[in-house]
Amino acid sequence: MEKGGTRNLKFFFSFLSWILYITSAFALEFSLAGSYNFGSNLFSLYNEREVINDSSSWTFDVGIIHLSDAFEFKASMVAKNDGLFSDPFSESYYAGFYFDFKEGSISLRNGNFSVTLGRTHLGDVVQSPYSLFVSSVGIPRNTVDISYDNGKFIYVTRWIQLCELKFGTDERERLKSSNYKVYALRIGNLRFGYQDITVYVGQRFNFEYFANPIPSFFIQYVNDAGRPYPEGVGETNYISGFFLDYTDIDKYYYAQVLVDDINMNRFIHPESYQNPDKIAWSLGLVQKTSIGTFSFYHAGATKYTFQPSAESGNQMFYGYTYYPYFVYTKDGKNVVLPFELLYAGYKYGENNLAFMVSYAPSFITGFNANFEFVILGERSPVNAWNDRTTYIPGTHLLDDEVKEYRAIGNVSFVRNISNELAVSAYLSTEFIWNASTVVEANSDNVRKPLLRPQKGNNKPLFSANVVISFRKSF
Repeated sequence: MEKGGTRNLKFFFSFLSWILYITSAFALEFSLAGSYNFGSNLFSLYNEREVINDSSSWTFDVGIIHLSDAFEFKASMVAKNDGLFSDPFSESYYAGFYFDFKEGSISLRNGNFSVTLGRTHLGDVVQSPYSLFVSSVGIPRNTVDISYDNGKFIYVTRWIQLCELKFGTDERERLKSSNYKVYALRIGNLRFGYQDITVYVGQRFNFEYFANPIPSFFIQYVNDAGRPYPEGVGETNYISGFFLDYTDIDKYYYAQVLVDDINMNRFIHPESYQNPDKIAWSLGLVQKTSIGTFSFYHAGATKYTFQPSAESGNQMFYGYTYYPYFVYTKDGKNVVLPFELLYAGYKYGENNLAFMVSYAPSFITGFNANFEFVILGERSPVNAWNDRTTYIPGTHLLDDEVKEYRAIGNVSFVRNISNELAVSAYLSTEFIWNASTVVEANSDNVRKPLLRPQKGNNKPLFSANVVISFRKSF
């Protein structure tokens, strides 16, 4: 083991030396950042102190970037000692640190056309902390993206590997991917478009969903029905919606809607069953003025949105999340993975309302402040219909007896010492009323847990972070 660890260290330092060599040989940018965090973190919101210790931690970020009109190369990793994840060599060889990916991708461009592939996070078409189709939280996953934009028409098709778990006997639980498409028109400063997401399980990559430009609804419909025999990956989770945005030199406005499922029986068969509407919406504005930039964002989603939709077959596994679980074990303790790191779409998922205002004054360069208020009900991202075997008829939004409330304030300041060196400081204060806790589901067939707000479970949280970053172009 020691010999293997020594080889790992030698390989790491050899790789770092190679990076430094090529940055000096080609037109690349080298970046190095170190940050010190004191106090709580996102995991503190979901876990008790005996599970996640609110203490100080360090993060180091090393990366190289090459940018040109035709080619883009990004490679960066982070080293952390926050103790959030298990690592077989963290204590033995790396002084309590573990390594993780931040970005590893290449992009090729030719005029209006681009291809990006690698382990990366490419965002939604709208610029918002509450984007619906692709999460605003950067979780790098294996990705292949083809984009076309000629100034009038926009088309995007993007494969995202949501998970490829190492262990497990059911391929539908181990393997999950999605395909994201955008069809949009640009008229002056206005863009209007259609978006869809297809989530499929039991397969790493489906060529047709990626390469066929026809909207994914028709791909599933034709293949499942059979012409003459059924083909493809079987039942998939089809999510669609629209966006509208406007951009000019001093403003940005947008609106976005997502439909996971909609109850058409209210119009066609009102006497029949009434399944829930599973929808989400988001809107926002950014306005520059003489005294600074003001922003407002709002989003929400009804109960059951992004969930799986049945307790058997593909529908048991195809919820729009990265993983089929949200509880993992570390040092013999169960740790809840924050839902902001679980949802592949809107970061707060189902059954919530969220509001954010922010201000960046023009007379204090680098200063930004924002306040967020979020209301959340019961959430069950990996278990269809929560702890029931079927849905509660009708559409539901925050009709829980107890709700969770979050009030979050953030302040940040960035100061450029020189062209290469910058110092940043971040402060965050939060108060959580009726914080949600894990509730085991024993009354259904799936038996995966959910989160439910608990009356009187109040939490004050505070964190401070200082970052020193260095960038050098060669």
